[in-house]
Amino acid sequence: MPLEDTDRCVMCGLCLPHCPTYGLTRQEGDSPRGRISLMQALAGGQLPADDRLTAHLDGCLGCRACEAMCPSGVPFGRLMDEGRALLREMREDRPKLPALARPLLRSDRIGRSAAALLHAYQRSGVHGTLSRALDRGRLGRALSLLPPGAAPAIPGGLHRPAGTPRGRVSLFTGCTGAAFEGGALAAARDLLLALGHEVDIPGGQDCCGALDLHAGDAAAARACATRNLAALGAPDTPVIALNSGCRTQLHEYAQLLPGEAGGTFADRVRDLCGFLLEQDLESLTVDSRPATVAVHLPCTLRNVLREHGAMLALLRRLPGTEVVELEGNAYCCGAAGTHMISHPQAADALLAPKIEAVRRLGPQAVITANIGCSLHFQAGLRQADIDIPVVTPAEWIWSLVSGQ
Repeated sequence: MPLEDTDRCVMCGLCLPHCPTYGLTRQEGDSPRGRISLMQALAGGQLPADDRLTAHLDGCLGCRACEAMCPSGVPFGRLMDEGRALLREMREDRPKLPALARPLLRSDRIGRSAAALLHAYQRSGVHGTLSRALDRGRLGRALSLLPPGAAPAIPGGLHRPAGTPRGRVSLFTGCTGAAFEGGALAAARDLLLALGHEVDIPGGQDCCGALDLHAGDAAAARACATRNLAALGAPDTPVIALNSGCRTQLHEYAQLLPGEAGGTFADRVRDLCGFLLEQDLESLTVDSRPATVAVHLPCTLRNVLREHGAMLALLRRLPGTEVVELEGNAYCCGAAGTHMISHPQAADALLAPKIEAVRRLGPQAVITANIGCSLHFQAGLRQADIDIPVVTPAEWIWSLVSGQ
């Protein structure tokens, strides 16, 4: 039964210091236990699905910091998805996703065309002017988050290394690969090829489904999952996903698609950093010039996957690279999927101390493993007039190997 696990919350309040939105507003309705109480009242008919209740539930970042430390093991992330699904049933006016985002979340011809138009817009030189002209409303906000330029999508199909392959991996591109992650995916592909692995980039991949699920549309999320299982169905091939948010969703296909298929697929999903730690990196020639990098640990990586140790360990194996964890890593940066578009003031308030921490440190790069966090950080650094790149672990490592 939906929301039945709300009874596991004993209202102890230990989650309150860890909740970013409660820290901003100090309102009980913006705390984990407050939101659980609201969901219970909504499900029981004690409260209507009005704008006030909706605002409290929609304001949740989904960072799951509360879930990570909850002594009662409350599955807060799943409860929020169920609560928003209930809101969707009760309110016909709830949009599924921001209209601008929908085409970019498709892997078909429409999605590829949308990505191509986006790249043309980025190259046109009107990005800054148009963003300033439309500085109010969601359209202006969405445009302000777009980077000035992005590498085009890498070609699909099977990419073979020189010599005899050591193995084969599949690379998950998801919905943002064509629009925003061409450079990161190319770096990951080239690293894996240099280490002797065949890299398969199957066609037919789709959005991981996370944004649909978190918007309360479980049916759309399951449809995405079904298409990805069909596209990435080779049972013996590890599936490497660069994005911590996507990887979280892929891991949780076992819950979204109960049965052997979802669970077996989830077991194949790997973190690139963890995978590289298992490889013989001595075969790579790495530039050892001294450099300091500030590492941002996304919420999904830290609170859900618990894989941040691999990312830090891999970066610390690089000669010459000084790895500094960015101050405030315990709190969400405010990106949180579409939250940075729908709740710009809260998102920017959460990002601001992190931008100041980057300013004080003055690193050669900020490294993160989540595309939403990356876009949010890039926009914040541009706004603060700080010229420091934001890259993925794969991009940083490949820059040291390739000399770029």
